[in-house]
Amino acid sequence: MATRKTHNKTRLGCGQCKKRRIKCDGLYPVCQNCRRRDLECSFLLLAPASKLSAFTSTSTSTPTSATSTTITTTPKTAASYEIQVFRTSQSPRSSKSTSNQSESSASSSSPKSTPTFSINELISIPRTLLFDDVWQSSREHLSPGLQSVLHHYQYSSSLTLATDDPGKTAWLLYVPELASRHKYVVHCVLSVAALHLNRLYESGEEKKAMMAVAAAQMNKSLAGFRTALDNVTPDNASALFVCATLTAVYFFRTSALEIEETKQSIPYGIRVPSPEIVDKLMKSIMKTFWGIRGALAVLIPGWQWVTQGKMSPVCSRRWWPKKTTPASSQAMDEDAALCRIESLWIRPGQDYEPHFDHLSKALRHLRDTFALVSQLTVPKSEYPAVTAIPYSYDDTTVGTLKDRGAVFVWVARISREFMTLVEQRNREALIIVAHYAVLSGRVRNVWWLEGLGANMITAVAMALGREHWHLIQWPAQVIGVDLENAFGWQPRKDDLLGRPDEMHMQVI
Repeated sequence: MATRKTHNKTRLGCGQCKKRRIKCDGLYPVCQNCRRRDLECSFLLLAPASKLSAFTSTSTSTPTSATSTTITTTPKTAASYEIQVFRTSQSPRSSKSTSNQSESSASSSSPKSTPTFSINELISIPRTLLFDDVWQSSREHLSPGLQSVLHHYQYSSSLTLATDDPGKTAWLLYVPELASRHKYVVHCVLSVAALHLNRLYESGEEKKAMMAVAAAQMNKSLAGFRTALDNVTPDNASALFVCATLTAVYFFRTSALEIEETKQSIPYGIRVPSPEIVDKLMKSIMKTFWGIRGALAVLIPGWQWVTQGKMSPVCSRRWWPKKTTPASSQAMDEDAALCRIESLWIRPGQDYEPHFDHLSKALRHLRDTFALVSQLTVPKSEYPAVTAIPYSYDDTTVGTLKDRGAVFVWVARISREFMTLVEQRNREALIIVAHYAVLSGRVRNVWWLEGLGANMITAVAMALGREHWHLIQWPAQVIGVDLENAFGWQPRKDDLLGRPDEMHMQVI
């Protein structure tokens, strides 16, 4: 009885042969089956540059027999995969010579002979793999210097704008998509990345250069942003929100730099600077408020489009607690302290004035924001910790704040009338602002929030005058601001880097 001929199975065939369920001879970069049928063999995607160039130079030559076939490689195969994949560890000189040898041998051989790999080449781990460049359309129009800045955003700055994976994905992958359609987003991204580099550089010249780049790119961004803001549509709502948010980050950082520069210009020993200096300090602080409210100006008309788009992880907080009640005994004590501020304008014998309502509403929003933050800092709660950042919730140790966006809720809710009271240096309004500074001052390890709380308290204290410093004693003590030595040589106590034993992560 005749026995059936055995079939040698292989798991290393190309994709086309596997799909057709036929035996593949495994020859690289194109198997014989694909050669005969003029198919694009999947092995081409794995071919190194030397092997691919040798094969294409042979296969595209004039056919000398009926069995030869011309193989035309697509741009994707030749360009995207011709480098880095399955690269060996040879030196450039030796690899070049090897490539030349393979090309010469391939050209001298018959069309039927096909270059092959050794098994060691196949299983070697590639040093680098090039993926699709999401910024390619934007990068092509930039100078080499700006391309480097954009590269820094892609691999560093974008990861500092969110702490949760969905948020990081939005800043890393979705912003390039928006930037390809809206040029002002590219300029805004470059501005923030240059500011980040300004902080990381140690050389004074490099810092100045990056600061100049940041200012120039922000000016270009705002020119396009303001024009587009006149007509918020489903197409540009997310792009406008991205630009507004990055502008707020820009204001946070530049405000801190401006205040530090202003403080350094004040001679040692001055407790309360001149009115001109105080005005500069307050204007820098107000920039941060307007920066946050700029994002709100986009969200109000385009809320539905932004929250349903790809940037929704940045602005949507559906998992936040619905009830804003203090979550700990310390939070209840702080709420009681905030409640007592209202006695400054509501007390027996005090005549009613219209602006009292704006003060009371702002204070109520501040109490709600403190309560929200307290619930998001409870170590074990129902709210997820995927967005946690270091936060000094009891002023002595560092816990975690599950969403740093909570500290900006108050600025987004206060009325325009209250903002006017702050600009007019109303005493009660300034006191409320100083107490709000506690929230941002407790945040750790966010480079664009460094010094914001301390600078805010310092500016408010100088605007109030020494006779009212006792009214903001608690905020100054919490953040570690020595008002008597605010412009002296002693280092500030609110260093956001914290103590070595209390840090959970490095500042990025």
